[in-house]
Amino acid sequence: MFVSMKASKKRIIAILILAAAVVGAVLYLRWDRGEATEPKQFFGETNEERIAFLQSFGWQTEASPAETREVMIPAQFDDVYQNYNAMQQAQGFDLAPYAGEIVTQFKYKITNYPGETEVFATLLVYGRLIVGGDLACAEASGFMHGFAPDSARYGEATPQPGAPAESGTASGAEGGTESLPESSGAVSSADSESQAESQSTAGGESALTSEESSTEGAGVSSEAADAQPEWPTD
Repeated sequence: MFVSMKASKKRIIAILILAAAVVGAVLYLRWDRGEATEPKQFFGETNEERIAFLQSFGWQTEASPAETREVMIPAQFDDVYQNYNAMQQAQGFDLAPYAGEIVTQFKYKITNYPGETEVFATLLVYGRLIVGGDLACAEASGFMHGFAPDSARYGEATPQPGAPAESGTASGAEGGTESLPESSGAVSSADSESQAESQSTAGGESALTSEESSTEGAGVSSEAADAQPEWPTD
């Protein structure tokens, strides 16, 4: 009888320990999922916040932005915007919720990019928050990728469903507009139309216009230019 009671106590203790372990695992998984799904927020209202954000990826920049302007994220995304936003999604951002909104674009020159001297970081800021951006090279070997050195480059990420896809005619801002991001080089809406015509007839020739030559930081290669969505400005 004594042996039987002792064995029963051991079984009860083992069951309690197992139950505690299961409860702990369930609570941990719930907490871990909550942490994973909670969107991160990066503040970019001040120059110090924006520079600190870029420094968190290891980048050194000039003390002030090379260019600041307001741009509009189109209400509908064509293939270029879809692929650009796929690159944003790959680095934890998503421009779809800001479709049709005005954001502020800040462009900083990167001073420590390995092997390159003409690299610019573009940050898109809505209110107080950084909502997207990229790094792009203005040299002949141009490229564009997310903020981290090893982040996805334009065209590498697959667009996710749910973005405001273009149907029919692309939506644009009323009145005069320009295109962005000029890590990339801004061009006018008229130039954008000529670029689209040129691309459709010349099979992927450079979409850069003469306006780039007058823009600080020079132009980008045809590869980088093709990767740039044309953001209308207000």
